[in-house]
Amino acid sequence: MQKKMIVFLVLLVLSLAVSGCSDKETSTVTIEGEDGQDYEVTYTEGSDDENCPVGSVWSTTNPTTGEVVSMEIVGKEVINGIEMCQAVYETDTPDENGIVKVEYLWSNENEENFMWTAYDQDGNMVSEMKAMDGKITMSDSEGVVMEMEIPKDE
Repeated sequence: MQKKMIVFLVLLVLSLAVSGCSDKETSTVTIEGEDGQDYEVTYTEGSDDENCPVGSVWSTTNPTTGEVVSMEIVGKEVINGIEMCQAVYETDTPDENGIVKVEYLWSNENEENFMWTAYDQDGNMVSEMKAMDGKITMSDSEGVVMEMEIPKDE
């Protein structure tokens, strides 16, 4: 799971970085993974909104395992009065926790506000993490919830 999340974050940053380009076409780039393997990443640019390029899509296939991973920036949502960009990450190969889909929302105005919800192949929530209004809340599929305050920089 940790390796998939790292790859997801690298590809998310890559997709956001390329989304500011003006011609909305499909492109392919090659990146080297942590395992030394080269991965081809195909992406299609979405809207011209550099902060939340709705419609941007990237996908890649692991050349060793055949696992297909994709992410699409699907829209914007207002949560607790904060506009957040929403992306959906999906894979055809469940990880050790059965996760095949992650919905990720983030605020471009305040990096401390985000939500991350992971789902299994039956659509059941496996885990969720929210950082909103100075508080982090984590919950799992069993209903166990943990909350803590985000330390403030002084």
